[in-house]
Amino acid sequence: MSANYLFSLSLYLGCLIARTCYELLKKTGKVNPKSTIVFAMIFAVMCLMWISWFNMGWLDSWRLALPNIVRWIGLGVVIVGMGLAVGAFAQLKGLENINHLVTTGLFSKLRHPMYTGFILWILGWAIFHGAVISLGVGFIGIGNILYWRQLEDENLEKLYGEVYKEYRQRTWF
Repeated sequence: MSANYLFSLSLYLGCLIARTCYELLKKTGKVNPKSTIVFAMIFAVMCLMWISWFNMGWLDSWRLALPNIVRWIGLGVVIVGMGLAVGAFAQLKGLENINHLVTTGLFSKLRHPMYTGFILWILGWAIFHGAVISLGVGFIGIGNILYWRQLEDENLEKLYGEVYKEYRQRTWF
């Protein structure tokens, strides 16, 4: 395993930890998510996380020789994931401090299209590269994303009560 891969792996895992700590601090009220500085720091962490993730696919030394059709399906999954994440971002017109419950567009079918997109990025990129170690590490990222989703669901239920419970029942993920 190359030093560049280990650096990207360390950066990816460190960013996952930083984002999860942010979510926990936000939940306990120990950090102000409305702070521009806090937002900028978390945005930078997320950018570094995704840069390191995509870099890991190129550098993974343990690869499976997958048929081209499987590889291209993996790339298609990445593209769908990017479409979901960018589409959700555009629809929300932001990433944090959205002051209303969004239930239209992508959000009419998926409660968390951005998180769904992130999961698809992880799976698709590892498949596209046949990157076995990265896929294993990616499951750690997926676990974190599922945890972030759970925290967000709890917060939205607290904010919107029955309206959010009904919304959850008619949407996926």
